[in-house]
Amino acid sequence: MRIAVSGTHFMGKSTLIHDLIKIHPEYKYESEPYYQLEEQGFEFSLESTLECFLKQLDYSIDQLSQTAQEPNFIYDRCPVDFIAYTMYIADQEFTDINESYIAERFPIVKEALNTLDLIVFLPITKEDIIHYDEEDASYRSAVDRCFKSLYLDEVCDIFSAYDHPRIIEIWGDRQSRIKKINQYLSSPNL
Repeated sequence: MRIAVSGTHFMGKSTLIHDLIKIHPEYKYESEPYYQLEEQGFEFSLESTLECFLKQLDYSIDQLSQTAQEPNFIYDRCPVDFIAYTMYIADQEFTDINESYIAERFPIVKEALNTLDLIVFLPITKEDIIHYDEEDASYRSAVDRCFKSLYLDEVCDIFSAYDHPRIIEIWGDRQSRIKKINQYLSSPNL
């Protein structure tokens, strides 16, 4: 199964992936595009910019496309993540993302997402028990709202019409998150 773990920053995505790989060592892991691009010498600005998120979006699309035939992969983030962040920036600039040049990428985003079997979305919830030190909690919450509108309201045409990939929301402590994913992996028709 090809899985992406998605959500705003400081949600425990990498921790969840590492916990999952301990239980399922047959899975290969791809770290998030930010770190891979940084290793390749790309210099990110200190502030979030559209250019930086588009670079990560393009990298994520390529990452999924290049490994499309390989089973048992877990990705830290997927193209939806970078659309959510660009959506936040577009909202700050009073631009409708569907009417921007970002929308030109939606067909290839849809194609790349179709190579996944499952997206595990980690939303901010009232029961959120991930502890973090954050400089700007309002930014994190605003980006989470963008994720929710993409996953729940489907505000952009980036998902196939036949429920693929499957999207599940999970939350809770580390053990309950792993338990929920394992339940899905053992019975993907839940």
